[in-house]
Amino acid sequence: MCQEVRNFNQGKTINIKIVMLILTIGIFPSFSYSCPMKIGNVNQEISELDPTKHGVIIEAVKVLRTKGEKAHKNGDH
Repeated sequence: MCQEVRNFNQGKTINIKIVMLILTIGIFPSFSYSCPMKIGNVNQEISELDPTKHGVIIEAVKVLRTKGEKAHKNGDH
């Protein structure tokens, strides 16, 4: 009986590890695809600002957006 319980628990552990591996493989690539979407959102927000009133903010955001694009291209998501 004890051997059967141990074998059952080992099977659960292996199943949990497989599920975690599948989730990890599925989740991490989705983060890398969100970068271009977020950059697009930033571009949209920049286009909606009035440059005469928010010129300094727009330039600061463009610098940060460029840093984000470079990080994405280098694999730093």
